[in-house]
Amino acid sequence: MITEYFKMALSSIRGAKFRSLLTMFGIIIGVSSVVTIVSLGEGVKHQVASKVDEVSDSLVVIRPGKKTEAKAFNLDSLRTFIGNTGSLSEKDWRDTEKVTGVKSVVPIGIVSGIVTYDSQEYLDGNIIATTKDLPSLLNQKLAFGEFFDESQYTRNVAIIGVDIAEKLFQENVPIGKSLNIRGKDFIVQGVFEQQKSATFAELNLNNSILIPYDAARQIGGTIQLMQLYVEAESPEKISDVAKNITSTLTKNHAGQEDFTIQGKEEALKTTNAVFYQITLFIAGVAFISFIVGGIGIMNIMFATVSERTREIGIRKAIGATNAQILGQFIMESAVLSFVGGFIGVLFALIANAIFRVTTDLQPVTTLNIVLIAVGLSSFTGIVSGLLPAAKAARKDPIASLRSEL
Repeated sequence: MITEYFKMALSSIRGAKFRSLLTMFGIIIGVSSVVTIVSLGEGVKHQVASKVDEVSDSLVVIRPGKKTEAKAFNLDSLRTFIGNTGSLSEKDWRDTEKVTGVKSVVPIGIVSGIVTYDSQEYLDGNIIATTKDLPSLLNQKLAFGEFFDESQYTRNVAIIGVDIAEKLFQENVPIGKSLNIRGKDFIVQGVFEQQKSATFAELNLNNSILIPYDAARQIGGTIQLMQLYVEAESPEKISDVAKNITSTLTKNHAGQEDFTIQGKEEALKTTNAVFYQITLFIAGVAFISFIVGGIGIMNIMFATVSERTREIGIRKAIGATNAQILGQFIMESAVLSFVGGFIGVLFALIANAIFRVTTDLQPVTTLNIVLIAVGLSSFTGIVSGLLPAAKAARKDPIASLRSEL
C-alpha cells in the first residue's frame, strides 16, 4: 500500500512540476542553508582542534584579564582589553620562570613603532618581541632561514610572516634584506611557513615581525607584554604548574587574580562551548526555515485537495477508504519535502565544494548532518500534510463527484 501511495505521489509531482518546485523551494533553501552552515562550523571546529593539537602538550598560556571577562582573546582585542583589566609585567615573566615544574617561558610583547622598507611605511601587522623557544612551542616551521638563538638576543635580526614577506618583498626571498623599526635597521634572517589558522595561543604569525626581546628594549619605545607561553616540564605537571603560577602572580598583582591561565584541554572546552552556542543558534534558524517551508507546503496541499475534489470522489466511489485518502495526501506532502530536502543537500554539497576551492575553509559534511536534515524535511512534510489530508479524507463522495458538473 505504501509503495502504491509513493508511486501516486511521484505521479502527482511529475504532473505539476513547476508548482511542485515552488512548493519545495522553502525546504530547499532551509536545508541547503542549514547543511552548509553546520558543515562550515564543523570544518572550523576541526581546524581549531587540529591547530590546538599541533602545539606542545605542555603549553600553558597566561593572558591579562579575568577569565570571566574574557570574551575573545587575540592581540588586537588584548590591546584595549589590557587597559582596564590589569596587565602582565616583566616581573611576572621572571617570577613564572622560577615556578617549580616550569621548563621555559616565552614572552609575547607588542612593540610600539613604525616599520619602514625602501622609504615606505608599513602600518599593518604586529611587531612582536619574544625569545628563541616560540617556534618549538607552537610547532611552527620556517620556510626560509632560521629563527634567532640566545646568542642573537641583542642583535637587530627579524623573523617575518608570509603576509609581510609578500607585501614588502613580493616574489623576492627577503633573507638578508633590511627593515627599519623605530629608526633601527633589522636584518631579515627567516620567514615563517604559512600559518593556516591561529592556535589557541591566538598569535597570527602570518602578519607579524618577530624580534629578540632584548633587542626590542634597546631601540626604546614601549613593550606591552600581552601573553606568556609557559612550557611545563611534562604534560602531567600542567595542573600543578598552573596552580603555582596562579599563586605567584596573584601575589605580584596585590592579591588580584586579574589574569587568565589556559591549557590545551581548557582551550578545547572553550571552543566546544562556543560551537555549542552556534549550533543552538543554527537550530533556531533551521526551525524557523522549516516552519516557513512547512506552511508553504500546507497551502499548496490545500489547493491541491480543492483541485482534485472530483478525483477524491471517484476514488471513494470505487471503494477507497478515508484512511487511504489520508495516506495518499500525507505521502504526497512527505515526498515533496523529502525531494526538497534531497535537492537542498545537493546544493549544500556544491556550496561546500566551492568553499574548499576558493577559500581556506574546509567544510565537513557528515552523514549525520545529511540524515538529520533530510529526516527533518520529511517530518515537516508529514506534519504539514496532515490538515490538507484530513480535509480530503472527510470529503463527501457524492458532493465531490458533483463538484465539476
